[in-house]
Formats: sequence, C-alpha cells, structure tokens
Amino acid sequence: MNKVKLDITKDGLNALFKPYQGMILEHIWALNNRGKFTVGSREAHSYLAATPEKKSRAAVIFFLNDMVDEGVLDFDDRTGKGGHHRLYYPKMNRDEFADYAVRQVVGGLVRAFPEGEMALKIADFAGVEA
Repeated sequence: MNKVKLDITKDGLNALFKPYQGMILEHIWALNNRGKFTVGSREAHSYLAATPEKKSRAAVIFFLNDMVDEGVLDFDDRTGKGGHHRLYYPKMNRDEFADYAVRQVVGGLVRAFPEGEMALKIADFAGVEA
C-alpha cells in the first residue's frame, strides 16, 4: 500500500484511507457480497453523492485505479456510450484485505526499524519476511 498512510488515531478503514475512500471500498465489497460483481466509477461517484463525502468523479477514478495498482481491486474494460469504461471488482475480500494491510504495515515497520526486536517478532508471527 504505497499510497496509504496509517493513522493509529482512527479505526477500521479510516486508519488507512480518507473517509470517502473507505466508503467506496465498503460499498464495492457489500455489492459483491449481494451478487453485483462489478461497479463503474459513475456508480461509485453516485453512491458518494448521497453521503456527506461528496468528491469529484476524478477523485473517485484515481482512487479506484490506485486500488487496482495495489492489487485490492481489478477491472474489466468495456466499451459503450462514450468509449471505454472500467468496471471494478474486488480482487480480495474485506478479510483478505485486512490481512494484506497488516502485512504491509508490519513490513513497513520492519524496514523502518530492522533492529527492533518487537518488530521482528511480529513480522515472524505475521509471516512477513524481515
């Protein structure tokens, strides 16, 4: 998670993402659990428009593409009115993402403090290469 910063003063996805970003991921996971397997940027943007977390469509698209780059989401490319459109879907579910996030944070701590005994113990327990 190269573009994500850990804020230990916040809980859940808000510790890793801006509120609107966490809301988008939660929305995509919820839809996927209900059998809707892909979400377009327009739909994600419309979902946010009904919340206090209104953001530009460009901000939504950048975030979705960042999550593709991180391996959290993937997409199918479709053509339609207006050209090519990406339909995003989860590459990992929420539980898999939680494990991934912990491994990324622990790995970052080990890289920052390679001499830290506690970091090395946690890395060993989490299965993160020191």
